[in-house]
Amino acid sequence: MGIQHARQKESEERNQESQHLKQMVTQYQEQLRTLEKYAFHQGKRSIGDVSSEQAMKEKEKEKEKDSNLQCAGVYSLFQHMSLSQLRPKKLERCIRQQGLTGNSYKLLHGDFREMSKMTKEANARPVNFSNDIVQRVQPFHDHSITKSV
Repeated sequence: MGIQHARQKESEERNQESQHLKQMVTQYQEQLRTLEKYAFHQGKRSIGDVSSEQAMKEKEKEKEKDSNLQCAGVYSLFQHMSLSQLRPKKLERCIRQQGLTGNSYKLLHGDFREMSKMTKEANARPVNFSNDIVQRVQPFHDHSITKSV
């Protein structure tokens, strides 16, 4: 039940973050439209025709946008790091405290190397003619279940 709550909380946090980023993008689009309208009403054909004072203001706004995007990028990087490394390790620790054992969490490849190695070994052995085919079809899962029991 705790894991479901944690996942639900993570999902809500991600949704809030995406809503915040969408609002920022909308604000920037509105600011750009306002600048374009200002330039049009001043009789200018493009934003580049606006006076130097207006150009300076635009550059300051661009710098502010860049800094906001950098902050959003750093925040997003931290969130990704948290989701991909920190939270799984925390959940692993909680599960181990409850007495459940298993393989340790590994970023990116996980148990893939062990799975492929066991599958190659199982396919190298001759076929055993019985109804117990799990050892050949899914050797990693069979090994994990027998190890935990």
